[in-house]
This record gives sequence, C-alpha cells and structure tokens, in this order.
Amino acid sequence: MARSVPQPPFPSELLADLHADNLAPELREQLWPLVRTDPDALRYLNQLDEVDAHLHALSTEERVMHRMPDDVADRMFRFVADLDAGEGPTERLTPPDPPSAPVVALDRYRSRRRMGLLAAAAATVAVLAGAGAVVATLDTTDGTPTAAPHTEPADPGDELTTAVALSALGKRTVSGPLSDEAALIRCVQANGIDRTVLGASSITFRGADAVLVLLAGPEPPTITALVVGTGCTTGAPDQLTLRDIG
Repeated sequence: MARSVPQPPFPSELLADLHADNLAPELREQLWPLVRTDPDALRYLNQLDEVDAHLHALSTEERVMHRMPDDVADRMFRFVADLDAGEGPTERLTPPDPPSAPVVALDRYRSRRRMGLLAAAAATVAVLAGAGAVVATLDTTDGTPTAAPHTEPADPGDELTTAVALSALGKRTVSGPLSDEAALIRCVQANGIDRTVLGASSITFRGADAVLVLLAGPEPPTITALVVGTGCTTGAPDQLTLRDIG
C-alpha cells in the first residue's frame, strides 16, 4: 500500500539523496515543492552545494599536503567521482516546477549515497584544513589520487587528535545505551548541540569507556567532535571534550 510522501522535518539522508538525484523521479517531483518551502531543508541543501564546490576545486589539485585516514580518503574519492561534471555547485535549489504525480510508496526510495555528505565534509576538513594531520602527499602519477598507507588510529588516551576523531566518520559502532539512535540524539542535545550526527564510535578516553560523536560543524565545512561518557542523557551531558575541526 502506498504511503504519503515525507513531510518536514526531512531526514538528512533523504535530503542528501535528493541533492544527489538519487531518488525515483516520481518521489523527487513530489519532494521539491515541499523542500522549497522548508527553510531548514534549503539551508541543508545549500551547505551540500558549498561542500560540492570545495570538492570540485580540490579535484583539480595535483598535490595535497595533508594526510588523511585511508577510509576517509577512499570515501572522498568515490564521492568526487560521482560529482556532476563542471565547475562550481550544481544549480539544485531552483528546479523547474514539477507536474503533479500520484503518491509514491516509500519502498521505492533506495538510498545509494547516504554517506555523501559525511565523506564530503570530512574530506574538506582533512584536506583543506589538515588540522592535526600528518604532512604527506597523495600519489597522482596515473591521474587518480591514492592515499598513502595508514594504520587505523588507536584510542585517543588523554587527547583527541584529528585523525582519531575522523576515524568515526560514517560509523555507528557504539555499544551500551547510546547505541540507540534516539538516546544518542538526546545525549547530543543535552550537550547543547542540535546538528546532524556524522558518525559515532565507542572509544576509551582518559582511561574510561566513552563515546566519540562526530557532528556537522557550526559552519560548513567544519566538523564538531564530541566525546561523552556512556551515561550521557537528558540532564546529564557527561561531556569529556568538545572541539571543532577545520
């Protein structure tokens, strides 16, 4: 049985797929009129356009002077390969007025690039900002950039480095109470943050069990890294460290 088209507030994954033209045409035609009237959705799509512009510029560079983790690099290169050809962001916020269409079952919505924003944001931070990263180069001998060998970062100990923070990109490897998505969101909001979660991992921090949460930064293309204790919840933020990257 067909279900109604999604209504605001829209999930970030759905907006990312709409931005990437990864939705069925019928669903896309129904979503655009709703998205154009939602300021939060338009703001989110504008941020995606800004990230696309950064990555288009980055893809023309022959050398990158900052090392990034392999998994981040691999996702960045896949994302760049999928970007539309041409310079600058694609004009996505002013599509033609769609004709009316019957309601489409949400089962037809299949996300193919759910982590697109995550890869783009982390790539922009790791490459353009390079804060705390190891100086290195990317091999572009054959025209295709590849990352230098890299070992998965260990738990951060007493300090949270950029490499360790970015290792949580796109992950949901949390054990305990915060493995529940709703509980994780409540924890983030308890710390005074209401932004998109980009990844979360259980870690050992300062000798104790903790959870590392990556969030969209206050201004694109930055990322916020939040480390909390496992008891973090509404009224008990249990914040261990907080830093912006980029």
